[in-house]
Parts: sequence; C-alpha cells; structure tokens
Amino acid sequence: MHAKWIAGVVVLVAALPVMGGQLYKWVDADGKVHYSDQPPPGNVRMQETLRPSGTPVRADAAPGADGQPAAAPSTGAKTMAEQEMEFRKRRVEAAEAEAKRQKEEQAAAEKQRNCTQARNQLAALERGGRITRTDANGEQIFLNDAEIAAEIPNARQVADSWCK
Repeated sequence: MHAKWIAGVVVLVAALPVMGGQLYKWVDADGKVHYSDQPPPGNVRMQETLRPSGTPVRADAAPGADGQPAAAPSTGAKTMAEQEMEFRKRRVEAAEAEAKRQKEEQAAAEKQRNCTQARNQLAALERGGRITRTDANGEQIFLNDAEIAAEIPNARQVADSWCK
C-alpha cells in the first residue's frame, strides 16, 4: 500500500510540469486526501492549490500582485519533488557505499590469498628439499642450495608486504 502511494505521488509530481494547469489537493470529511485538476466540492476540510512547479498555495490565501494566490509562508516542509530527489540521492549514495564495501571486501580477500601463497612459498624455501622453477622456455629447472638461500630473503620480503 505504501509503495503504491509513493508511486502515485511520483507520477503526480512528474506530471505537474506537463499539465500546465492548476492541480488541487484536498482532504474530504473522512480524512482522505484527493488530487485533481478540477476544483474540489464545497464540503472539504482543507484545500490547497498546487502550482505546476509543485509549490503548494493555500486556496484561501489573498491574491498577490499578479492575480495568482499568494504563496503560503514557508514552513520548512519540503515538496514531494524535493523529497523524491533526496530519496534518489540517498539511494545513489547507498549504492555507491555498497559498491565501495564490496570492492574493499574483494581487495581484503585477495590480500589474504596473496599472503597465504607468499607464506607457503617462504615455508617451502625454508624447509629445503627440491625446489623447481619454470624457465622462459617452459621447462622445469631445479634450484641448488645457493639459489634457494638467495630466494629466501626475497620470499620473506614478499610475505611481509602482503601479510601486514
């Protein structure tokens, strides 16, 4: 029910500039709010005339110099168009925050995978034994003890950088 009401108001606000005429808002004796391009019946509790810009004007207000009803004093209440714009802005900000959060989670997961891989490589080098590398031709070559000892500081540095 709430979503239908919001959708109706959005359609109404979007149609205001197209209509060009006046739009009337009134509350009937049962407290139900009505919108129409026709003036309300005489037995309404409260009536407002809405301008195409969406600025409500009290129907009983004294006319201004241009013959149009004078605008009601600003009560700080926002028009539906302003509320809709703020709602859309909040949705965009929430979507951006969610995208940022997901990106940060992916980066943290990747960092954790790299840390685990670097520690495993360092552990394999420190354990000793037969360590192989793939050369530029795609062939496997075995590292000797001196080459393994030379690789340990590099592997330790890589592990330290990923596992901070």
